Amino acid sequence: MSQSELDVVLGTVDNPIRRRIIAKISEEPNYQLQLSKELEISQQLVAKHLDTMEDAGLVSTVSQDSPRGPQRKEYLLKKSFSVTLDLAPNLFRARIFSFGAVPGVEAKDEHAQMMTQISEVLRYPEAASRIRPLTRVVAEVDKKLKEMEEERAVLLYLRSLALREAARITTSLPNVDRRRVLRYLMRDESDGMTAICTSLGIQRQVVGDILDEVERGLAASD
Repeated sequence: MSQSELDVVLGTVDNPIRRRIIAKISEEPNYQLQLSKELEISQQLVAKHLDTMEDAGLVSTVSQDSPRGPQRKEYLLKKSFSVTLDLAPNLFRARIFSFGAVPGVEAKDEHAQMMTQISEVLRYPEAASRIRPLTRVVAEVDKKLKEMEEERAVLLYLRSLALREAARITTSLPNVDRRRVLRYLMRDESDGMTAICTSLGIQRQVVGDILDEVERGLAASD
């Protein structure tokens, strides 16, 4: 997903009422009146926030027959995504990715086993008998996510520590352009010269000289 989509998502879910509404309709599709009752806020305010989320593409609606009158709108989440925000001295990254379908990466054996397990459970003739084994799959996934998050926290600390020390070194450099280019390289080492020039607004020759200096430094350290 793009940076513009990230901006839309962050701008939409910054409101605590909208987050409470999202939490409700993530459990199951819901109606304005029911959401108003469960969240104990006015139906008018619920409708306003739902309109905002629908405009942002986060929710969609379907019309359902009502037992007591005309058709009513049922609201449901339209997208599946994850947002990560890393913030520390010398570190800021905000990213969003979609997982609405099986990711286009090679699945590990354990993941494939879980997929197979879910498929087998869905073939159980009695719906009630599917709950417990599906709950076990969810518990196993949650366990692995927790382990990943703990490892990620350690890696982020190490990254922040390295960036902090590198920033301390570059701060002592007298040339402003050198400081800016080197700090850019610390964040996005894989970017080429064109991306650096465009992002920083520094002439290509200046950036090239600095990159050559960096390469000479690396060669000397080998």
